[in-house]
Amino acid sequence: MRSERYACARRKGMIRGLAVGLVLGVPFLAVAPLTAAGQPQKQTKRFATEEDAIRMVRIAGAGSINSYAGALTQDFAYFSPDQKQFVIILKKGNLERNTNDYSLLLFKTSEVFDGPKPRTLASLSSSSNREGLTNLIWLADNDTLLFRGENPGETSQVYSVSAKSGVLRKLTSHPTNLIEFSSDAAGRTLVYAAEKPRLRVLTERSAREGVTVGSEDMSELLMGERRDENRDLFVLDVRTGKSRPLPIAPELRGALTGNYLRFSLSPDGQQLVAELQLLEVSPTWRDYREPLVARVLDRTLPKNALTSMFLYVVIDTESGKGRVLLDAPVSFYGSEVVWRRDSGAVLLTGVLPPLDLAVGNPKRLATPAVVEVDPKSLRHALLSEDDLQFVRSERNGQLLEFETRRRGGSGSPVELRYFRENGAHWVPAQSASSEEMPPRVTARQDLNTPPKITVSDSKSGQSAVLLDLNPQFADIEFGRVEEIKFVGAQHKEVHAGLYFPPGYDSGKQYPLVVQTHGFDPKSFWIDGSFTTACAAQALAARGFLVLQVPDQHSLDETPAEAPNMMETLERAVEYVDGLGSLDRGRLGISGFSRTGLYVHYMLVHSKLHFAAAVVADFSDGGYSQYLQFLNAHQFTAADSEMLNGGMPFGGGLIYWLRRSPEFSLDLVKTPLQLQSNTPELLPAMWAPYIGLKRLGVPVELVFFPTGTHIMEKPWDRLVSQGGAADWFTFWLKGEESADPSKGERNLRWRELRSVQKDTASSTQQLPVPSR
Repeated sequence: MRSERYACARRKGMIRGLAVGLVLGVPFLAVAPLTAAGQPQKQTKRFATEEDAIRMVRIAGAGSINSYAGALTQDFAYFSPDQKQFVIILKKGNLERNTNDYSLLLFKTSEVFDGPKPRTLASLSSSSNREGLTNLIWLADNDTLLFRGENPGETSQVYSVSAKSGVLRKLTSHPTNLIEFSSDAAGRTLVYAAEKPRLRVLTERSAREGVTVGSEDMSELLMGERRDENRDLFVLDVRTGKSRPLPIAPELRGALTGNYLRFSLSPDGQQLVAELQLLEVSPTWRDYREPLVARVLDRTLPKNALTSMFLYVVIDTESGKGRVLLDAPVSFYGSEVVWRRDSGAVLLTGVLPPLDLAVGNPKRLATPAVVEVDPKSLRHALLSEDDLQFVRSERNGQLLEFETRRRGGSGSPVELRYFRENGAHWVPAQSASSEEMPPRVTARQDLNTPPKITVSDSKSGQSAVLLDLNPQFADIEFGRVEEIKFVGAQHKEVHAGLYFPPGYDSGKQYPLVVQTHGFDPKSFWIDGSFTTACAAQALAARGFLVLQVPDQHSLDETPAEAPNMMETLERAVEYVDGLGSLDRGRLGISGFSRTGLYVHYMLVHSKLHFAAAVVADFSDGGYSQYLQFLNAHQFTAADSEMLNGGMPFGGGLIYWLRRSPEFSLDLVKTPLQLQSNTPELLPAMWAPYIGLKRLGVPVELVFFPTGTHIMEKPWDRLVSQGGAADWFTFWLKGEESADPSKGERNLRWRELRSVQKDTASSTQQLPVPSR
């Protein structure tokens, strides 16, 4: 979750057996969710549940678990170099086994318009929070595919599979999980990044001498394990099976860190282009005017702290010598590395032009571009001043297709661009002939139509449906979804999504739940922008209106950020109220990650009264979180300083007393469910939980000991999504689950309701010390 919005912008973490979560230390099992709202009625279709969202087949691949709705919507078909076949990765939650099951499907390109029958090349299942099958690469033989995968209880390793024979081989057996890998064209050399082994805190020495705290996170000390987010690089000779370390030279002043790595091995296997996170940034970079880069550069960080600024380096795989490939920042909105076939040049997309090409040119200082670099001489040239995303290449690799990079949702209009290889360089091309490019494979969907994988050919005009991913949805009556538009804070037009209950009656009034972390007008979202605590269609089935609003102020990083988002959300609710079907006395709101800041702010300051709220794995810019992150995660701590107007020491403390949420808990009256998905964030969520509990406000803290920020494991998702839906149903509709396994929880919630009534009727006030 640390700097989660940056990770999302750049690329747009279970208890075994029955105990799948802890509520205040008490194990519980969540099974069937509540049934549809209202009186039973005859119907030919049933309503949607949280289980339907978990069992939904989604399009997977690299980065899918961190994409909106947990699925890819574009560029998910991997064509072989000769374009005669392609593969697609699909994913489905398995509630019986608590796994995510992945399938690799192979299609023959020549058969896609003639009743294609895909062949399953590989099936793997993940019982962890990692993807079971991802990072797919075709080799030059047009037969071998490499991917990173795992099965239940295993670590993530590199596999190969033959498209002809289906033979599956495990190529690596590293003792820790692999995070990313790249291969040469022939598959003889692999470079992979792996987790460092965790170090035990409690050792014979520490038992005798104690532990001197260094840069550890508090949770690491409490859990008894030290984690190192830096990744080790290794070079593997596939023919011999031997691997060797490939160190990052200290003079590069950067590191491969975290789970979102980008590196690419040259076709000849001799050079590796890698994106490093910098420990220090050149002062000259302050000349750049790209807004997000400028905001990151404005942070004041301790020496040798990771800066969340990135650049590309090139490393010789034999000597290990590394050099800066391009002295310029990598954009937070996405970047790709494309090698020329002879390894003599590399294209970098999503990079700011180096200052020798940008100074004096406002557009180049503010806009990511496409730059061509010779990895040996380091000579570079600007190929395009526009922010382009690499899409695909034609069969001999001489023609590359790009599109203008999408920002703010997959529905943004795009423009195709082409570059053709011309000797030692690429040059712009007007277009591509239909013979040069393979058919286009897309996900056809809209707000009310589940995705189907389709294929189209520009030459013949043919189109066909390859796969109906979820035919079982034909038996479900989903709530209708409409796009609404209104003007939010700072006069920004906002596009949001409104879910109506099945059988919606415009003459009735309905409770409303606001989901605060995104909306896509072109996609079918059964749960929401992310899997954590979002259950849009399940809530609609229970008789709720559900409003999805994008967090469009999340990059402001000033004290005005939360007030601006509050104004936008208030205007969203007012718009829905204008439709005439809203019961204003039954408003609920949910927040996740960054938007937890907005929910906490609104519970204190909004003119709207919320009767229930859910906040999951959030960052609220608060004092307690600041102190926890300050030691191990200085970048996140610096974010809190920017939100609150300085450091909370000396004269700066007065600003924190006004803005930090835990100092205003006495103004919160809304029943609040908190979800902590990892031990890392549990201490950070303790202050609002224990503070509201002391003040007599109904509050519940649900802790997932082995969860992750964006929930992955089916049982975790069921507890997170189903628990949030149950919470809103209890407080906004006065309905309890009829599931016998939830009887103890029902009693606990009734007690919380009694406490709320007692607190509201009591006139007793806590003593306030004199100053």
